[in-house]
Amino acid sequence: MKNNLFCRILADAQKSSSAVAAINILNHLTVCAVVKAAEQAGRPVILQPSVGTVRRYGVEALYHMINVSKRNARVPVALHLDHCMDIALAKACIRTGWDSVMVDFSALPFEENVARTREVVLYAHRYGVAVEGEIGIIAGVEDGIVQDAACPASFVETVAYVEQTGIDAVAPAIGTAHGLYTGIPKLNFTLVRELGRRYVPVVVHGGTGLPKEGFLKLIQCGAAKINISTALKQVYLGAARKALAEESIAPLTFDQAVEAACMSAMEAFIRLFA
Repeated sequence: MKNNLFCRILADAQKSSSAVAAINILNHLTVCAVVKAAEQAGRPVILQPSVGTVRRYGVEALYHMINVSKRNARVPVALHLDHCMDIALAKACIRTGWDSVMVDFSALPFEENVARTREVVLYAHRYGVAVEGEIGIIAGVEDGIVQDAACPASFVETVAYVEQTGIDAVAPAIGTAHGLYTGIPKLNFTLVRELGRRYVPVVVHGGTGLPKEGFLKLIQCGAAKINISTALKQVYLGAARKALAEESIAPLTFDQAVEAACMSAMEAFIRLFA
């Protein structure tokens, strides 16, 4: 998978002891905002629509919409499907030309998680597409799906999962959570450090709300990809409410205000992870 863009971006992050921001875009406006933020920071970025967003626009329509921005960007931009539990949808993205897909069968028994993930990996690699998989259960809300209780991943289980599936990146449950944190998360830095750069790139889900020190320590331990979703939604909706409060707001002015707010917020994450 050396020629795969997703893999190249993560390999470069590993070599430079940095991490790439993987941001859950919502629409064309946020695609433009995130790409411009990455260009301003001079850093690569991963655009990762959720399954809900993909179903809203359609696999091919979303691919073509984003591909224009990818092609014209001054930095590497990968297109990645996030948290997919639908093998048919993952395969549709693979056939269409997405750079990578993330499949999540972590709620299933280990053997079934491995079998389903492996099925997608074998299919994806025939098309030169990379696959990210999850081991352990990350708590919180992701794309409307609620996981009340976390199930931490172990080093032995994670390595077995990587080796038996052939995935290109792994997202182990290390104590982060999707959505907003209700307390201070206790992160398993040891697992990230043990996995380090010896296996496949380590992915951190649930980035929104982590303190700066937590991000930097995760990167120091070897995390190569950090996901940001809720933060973009918060900024998007906050900027929209503020713009709509103005009596004379015009549609184009509205779009520009929301895009500028999203761009500024995401640039801060992208620079922090560098």
